[in-house]
Amino acid sequence: MCAHRLWPTVQALGRGLINNRSEIFQQGVRAYNVQNLNSGYLGQSYQQQNSQYGNDHFPWGQRIAHNSRGAFMRVVSQSLHTGNALSFKDFQDFENEHAHAILRSLPAYSATTVGEDTPDTAYYHYAKHPSSVDWSICSPNEVVEGFIAISQMCHHQPMNLEDAQHSNLCDVLSKNLSYISDQQLMSVLSSLAIWPPTDTITSPNFVGLWNALDQECTQRMKKWGMSQMFLVADHWYALRLSRISMYTVQMTKHLGRKVSSMEPSQLVQYLFYANLSRKLIPLIVMNDLEKRLTEVLQHVSIEELGVIAMGFFKTQTFLKNEQLIEYIIKKTKQNLEFVSDASLCAILKILRKSVPGTQWKSLEGLLDSLLPHIPRLNHMCLLQVALLGNNLLVFHQGAVNAIALRFYKELKFLRLKDLERMTFALMLYSYVPPSCPDFFVKIAEELRQPERISEINLYPKCFVSCIVYLVTMGLYPPDLISAALQPSMLALLKKNINYADMAREVNELDWAVEIEGPPGYPGYRLDPATRIMLTKKYLAKIPSKSARDLTHQEKLILGVQEKLGSLLGGLDFVTITNILPHVQTPDLVFCTSSEGEPIELPCEFLDMDPSSLKYPLNMGRDVRWNAVIIGGRNSFIRNTSFLQGNVQMKKRQLSLLGYNVSVIPHMEYNRRGVRAKLECIKRALSETSTLCLEGRVESALISIKGQTAVKEEMRG
Repeated sequence: MCAHRLWPTVQALGRGLINNRSEIFQQGVRAYNVQNLNSGYLGQSYQQQNSQYGNDHFPWGQRIAHNSRGAFMRVVSQSLHTGNALSFKDFQDFENEHAHAILRSLPAYSATTVGEDTPDTAYYHYAKHPSSVDWSICSPNEVVEGFIAISQMCHHQPMNLEDAQHSNLCDVLSKNLSYISDQQLMSVLSSLAIWPPTDTITSPNFVGLWNALDQECTQRMKKWGMSQMFLVADHWYALRLSRISMYTVQMTKHLGRKVSSMEPSQLVQYLFYANLSRKLIPLIVMNDLEKRLTEVLQHVSIEELGVIAMGFFKTQTFLKNEQLIEYIIKKTKQNLEFVSDASLCAILKILRKSVPGTQWKSLEGLLDSLLPHIPRLNHMCLLQVALLGNNLLVFHQGAVNAIALRFYKELKFLRLKDLERMTFALMLYSYVPPSCPDFFVKIAEELRQPERISEINLYPKCFVSCIVYLVTMGLYPPDLISAALQPSMLALLKKNINYADMAREVNELDWAVEIEGPPGYPGYRLDPATRIMLTKKYLAKIPSKSARDLTHQEKLILGVQEKLGSLLGGLDFVTITNILPHVQTPDLVFCTSSEGEPIELPCEFLDMDPSSLKYPLNMGRDVRWNAVIIGGRNSFIRNTSFLQGNVQMKKRQLSLLGYNVSVIPHMEYNRRGVRAKLECIKRALSETSTLCLEGRVESALISIKGQTAVKEEMRG
């Protein structure tokens, strides 16, 4: 994207962050406090319940005022082309700075990276009065020398590139770039980085010059060797223009065909620039890259491995070569004493997204090795350790408990994102740390702190997600829920295209309040029309045998329905339905009499709106309602029989509605043989269902064999 097209978008976003969010969170909470936390309004019973959530109210009433930067935390920022502070955004890409510092520190990269060299004073005699020079009549060499000299003067006498006296020089230089040498071209790039930042990236002199340089570098690129390509790319990094420069993308694409022959250092540096441009696939053949990395991994340091990992993660390119993944895990374990936190973070990020289920034990082994290092790691690294097993549902109790305790003691120093991600990890494993059993209550208290308001206004998605995870764990702080569901917060989430997935979480939150929220909850809720619309949008599909491309979970549900129907005496006794319309997978429902005999499901139940919450019907007789959850691959913590957090909440909510809930574990059901499957269902139902199971497996086997014989006869 060209700079003149990018900047207005970024600038508008910056203004939105600064000006529009400052009151949103605080106003909703203030309204909630005024209306709903008055002791006379709530009554004694609600006040007593409220106290068990840790005094669930916000202790502030002050107005929120943003400073000109609109940031919650003070971090050093960088200009896109000089490294100086921007006026609208406080942010520094510390990961890229760290990666570049690694390259600069190693001899293998000394000739292909740009350092902070002292300006050459040989040019100072030239162009002392630039406004008096008519650059249009000067030779290309004179124009280049003039620009370099004036740029070097900025070290002692800061100047503005956009001053009228420099316009002619920038214009003439832009038109003469094709006539200068490669070395002069790089000198111009270096000199441009000396200037103080312009007001915007689209300032005429600056944008005209860097666009011309970008075009010229891209045109010459194919005539250069790999080392020179890298050196020029590093000049673009020094200008902080790698992300939007045409040169970096084209270089990544051009060299992508040569990864098989790259030396170890070249491969590392190539992935560094791919990271900066955020583009890798489809610019390379992934198999070639992974194969070459497997060959050279022993020749790179653990810090260089961090640069490699960052290149993959930042481009959302994940590893598939299991041998390479195993090598990375082994190398990381061997170097935990020496690796920096930033590099370890990058390695853990790419492993979390790449390790396949077949290698979960290697991941568990890495977590074993990481456990002794937890006391010395920083918060960012600790978070990645806590999240490492999430994708495969690998739970390392020792590591998670130790990290939770560190975070518990240092909550006020954590970012909102850290709070949200750690809460997610604990929710996923449905784990309450024994070292700090009130961890979730403390999270809620931290979210109420006045110092968090600005950060919540800037990052509302993290706040709302955090509340959803607390609710999943069964904690319902009414004021925080109300703040998450207030109209202004929902409007803010809707405006941001990156928050599109939040509608599902908001819908789940509202339904959870409906089913198991605090009695007499007086806070904000979704309006009925919005909830109906969102529920229908995200309603789980009911699988059908006639459908094509069934997922593993859908096949599992249909298989269990068929076997359960045989146990009950026919498929008329069991149905697949969305009892909880906000949950992503449907369940099975059947009824029995008080004696445990199957009863056909009433038409009133079967005819319910698919998006409605399906309470057990009162049929005027003693009927027992049963729900069967099909525990698929993502329902259980790896190598255990423990349900993960969302399924635990589903089971809890079904029980609250009045169902007797059973869970069919996929790892047991998927054993071969019809009898084994029927016995699995019988064991699950015997624990909690109201079905009388005596003799039903044998009857089901006879029924299934009869159906099979009929089918074979029809085929014959």
